[in-house]
Amino acid sequence: MCCSGPLRLNEFDLSDSYQVNGLRYEMNLSFESLNDTISNLEIQTNTNDLLFAKTESSKYLASYSISYKVFEGYNNEFPIDTNTVHYSLKQNKSSPQILHKIKIYAPKGKNYVVKVSLLDKNRNFLISKLQTHRKKSKNQRSYYRIQTLNNDVINFTDYQKDSFKVTPQMHHNNVLKVMKFSYKTTCAAKPQDVTHIYRFAGIPDSTWIIKGDSEYDFPALKNGYYHFITDTIANDGFSIFSVNTSFPKINSIDQANGALGYLLDKSEYSDLLRNQNKRKSFENEWIRLAGSRERARNLIKDYYSEVAIANKLFTSNQIGWSTDRGMIYIIYGPPKIVYRYNNTEIWIYGEENNLLSEQFEFTKIKTDIADNVYELKRSVNFKVSYNRMVNAWIDERGY
Repeated sequence: MCCSGPLRLNEFDLSDSYQVNGLRYEMNLSFESLNDTISNLEIQTNTNDLLFAKTESSKYLASYSISYKVFEGYNNEFPIDTNTVHYSLKQNKSSPQILHKIKIYAPKGKNYVVKVSLLDKNRNFLISKLQTHRKKSKNQRSYYRIQTLNNDVINFTDYQKDSFKVTPQMHHNNVLKVMKFSYKTTCAAKPQDVTHIYRFAGIPDSTWIIKGDSEYDFPALKNGYYHFITDTIANDGFSIFSVNTSFPKINSIDQANGALGYLLDKSEYSDLLRNQNKRKSFENEWIRLAGSRERARNLIKDYYSEVAIANKLFTSNQIGWSTDRGMIYIIYGPPKIVYRYNNTEIWIYGEENNLLSEQFEFTKIKTDIADNVYELKRSVNFKVSYNRMVNAWIDERGY
């Protein structure tokens, strides 16, 4: 079924995707190419998020719907496919995870932007999410099945906490080149650092070749991700990002010190990273910033709560806190207005078209590693604003 909406995707304010206050529903998306025309849209939800209401028969039921729209890009007004599926679910105390599979129209040869919306009818609460479905060729992610080895866990996404397996959905005669990369543990360059140039990790920690028509198991990495080259000539591929069991929370002193750099100047940050007693230097730096040990505890709790949210929102080939969007999110908070285009994302703090508002432009990096790699367009004009926000962060929190 097809229909049109009044606005293109790039005319919708997407800031709700970055808000953390109020109700937050878990909705993980993935795509599985079934043939050259049809794909499975796979939606993982958590039943604990839904409101179960008592019916006349004294049973408790959740009533919700999942809608989707398939666009050929953010600039398109008309979706090529759209539909709504309605669900009714009995309350069950077993595994809270539930997997929905909905067939969508997505012809091979293009990449698509899919908008998925979940409506909890009992709460009258709507959540939406946008995700790219890559289907330009059979070498892309949707033609490979990713699944955790733990049968008690539903996880088919690009983010894996457990060991997982990669299974080709169709016969592949080519080989898979596997590369293992480590995550960086230093913060992003400040918004005013105009000399900064974005670079991907160039040399993998290790590389090996496997046959592309077989099923292989991969252990979860402690601090890194796998990149699979599915076509060594065209250099096509996809990545699987390992996240630890505590994710999105930080669980290492190296990560904690790395993320602290946004509140420090260059010399302070350099001294922190060089100190051999990492935990002691971490404590001393926070006490210096906070003014007291008790206030430091409160500041640490607030700050690393923001870091965890950035991890959940922006992790890809870098942990979320170390990305450009993660940096702005941690220091400035959730953007009030967000517009996304095919190659850029605009964040606005304040009123739109107001000269006193702060606006950040992120450019999408074209890569087969991930679909959410963005670089901030830096400017020396951000220096005053950024320093003011850092000072406000330290002075106004922790009480």
